[in-house]
Amino acid sequence: MRNYFIKKINKIYLKLREQNNISNKKLISKPNLILGSTLHGDIKVNENCKIYFSNLSGKVEIGRFTSIWGPNTTIASHNNKIVIGNFCSIARNVSIQESNHKTDSLSTYNILRNIFDQSVNNDMESKGSIIIGHDVWIGAHSIILSGVRIGNGAIISAGSVVTKDVPPYAIVGGNPVKVIKYRFSEEIIREISEMEWWYWTISKIKDNKNIFEGSFNEKYITNLNA
Repeated sequence: MRNYFIKKINKIYLKLREQNNISNKKLISKPNLILGSTLHGDIKVNENCKIYFSNLSGKVEIGRFTSIWGPNTTIASHNNKIVIGNFCSIARNVSIQESNHKTDSLSTYNILRNIFDQSVNNDMESKGSIIIGHDVWIGAHSIILSGVRIGNGAIISAGSVVTKDVPPYAIVGGNPVKVIKYRFSEEIIREISEMEWWYWTISKIKDNKNIFEGSFNEKYITNLNA
């Protein structure tokens, strides 16, 4: 009997854990797979995204085919927008924070909200929107702070703290991040940037399957299927 109740409790727990809390479902395109996540505010999600066990709040826009693999991934804006491009991969325990506690006020505590019942925005400071390009991979336990732009194709190594802009196709790491190397030569980066494959239709992507397999080099550029 005891095992029966334990199984029942576990089943209920798992079901509750997988439920979503979405404040504006009209902004969620279909199809999408969202599981165990909270989306509170103006959260726009384009088609074919996967969002697992993550918390999104404020003004956030997510491009198509982007995956946010929690648990414990937080994307929060208070004053300015956060924009994430197409085909991005965001790992577990990532924190993308558009604003932070004020450092020049008498207290760093959110005193205006918690004592004076004002908007939390009055307690926060921001350096501007966070813009994450297309095909960006953000490794686990990374922190992205306000006002930064991450270029297309960049890789943010696990455990990084991003406080400044990241160039396209750069692999960066550290606290604060530094460029470790670039994924491709300048010529190939220029060619890929002009190609803009992240805007292609799915049928065109499928027609060019070969360029997504194995190591990419310049020979693929001249053999694209229109």
